[in-house]
Amino acid sequence: MGRWWAAPEIASTIAFVAGWGAGWVGFVRARRMPRERSRDNRLRGPVSVIIPCRDEAENLAALLPNLRSALRDGDEVIVVDDESTDGTSTVAQSHGAVVVRSTALPIGWAGKSHACWLGASRVANDTLIFLDADVRLGMRAVDDLASLSESHPRAVVSVMPWHRTVAFVEQLSMMFNVVSSMVASLGASRGGRRVAYGPFLAVSRAAYMAIGGHSHREVRGAVVEDLALARAMPEAVAIVGRRDEVEYRMYPRGFAQLIEGWTKNTAIGAASVPRPATVFIIAWIVSLCGGFVTSAWFFVASVVQVAIMARRVGNFGVLSALLYPLHAIVFVAVALRSLVRAALVGSVAWRGRSIATR
Repeated sequence: MGRWWAAPEIASTIAFVAGWGAGWVGFVRARRMPRERSRDNRLRGPVSVIIPCRDEAENLAALLPNLRSALRDGDEVIVVDDESTDGTSTVAQSHGAVVVRSTALPIGWAGKSHACWLGASRVANDTLIFLDADVRLGMRAVDDLASLSESHPRAVVSVMPWHRTVAFVEQLSMMFNVVSSMVASLGASRGGRRVAYGPFLAVSRAAYMAIGGHSHREVRGAVVEDLALARAMPEAVAIVGRRDEVEYRMYPRGFAQLIEGWTKNTAIGAASVPRPATVFIIAWIVSLCGGFVTSAWFFVASVVQVAIMARRVGNFGVLSALLYPLHAIVFVAVALRSLVRAALVGSVAWRGRSIATR
């Protein structure tokens, strides 16, 4: 214990500071939704909001009234029912959305990509917004995203939602959310490893159709379709959302759902992470794990860093920051589980479907 509180050795300090600093680089570079909205946002054109759904009746009942407050005259909402077994279509219709029912999943297609493509094939407007049913929006979120998309007509523009957790187990998503926010900030807007966030994403219809949208050969079968679409598009712009503007609750059904979801995302998304981001993130994770073991001073520095970072991406409090070694262990364990499943099993599971990883 005495050694843990002693001044760390020079070599350990250099290694820790390098990783700790890498974490700050990822944090500072992350682009966020602006606090000051331009008046030009009021002049944005009409949008078509496409919501792919698979058993999302409960989420839709909360989302659609919330979404209406963010829309303008001329906007449309299309809900694509991806073979749901609950009342998804009924809820959508009761709130005035256009409902498109998905047919049997064609060979070579993943469910969400197929649903997104069906919805995009029915739109009337020039700006497409793809929205997950578990997202909640502030009144100006659609305006902001649509305006940003119109200023980047060749790009897929996306927002990583702020994560509102409820149960304690949901707090275990903290490290995954922080890392996700770093990925796009350390990547490029062009090149083969571009990044997008699927829960709230916009693209011009012309640019989308020019590459075949979700029917693109590299996108149609992708489970993490947002990353595949980002690679297929000429450009990508990814930003981090703010509290009360773009929020979601990811895994409300407990630990098993959380592990399954992050295993899926990590197994398939890891190969798309920009190489600079991979180096910085690994260095940062090593600093967290190694610093905790090496020195109490490093532990305190990491707690402060994690607390600041986690506050940006969700309602993760001081307790979660103090318990960051537990979060780091969960993150590394899920990453290893994803690697094993991708390499040896060749698939992961999500919502009752087996998803190929190679």
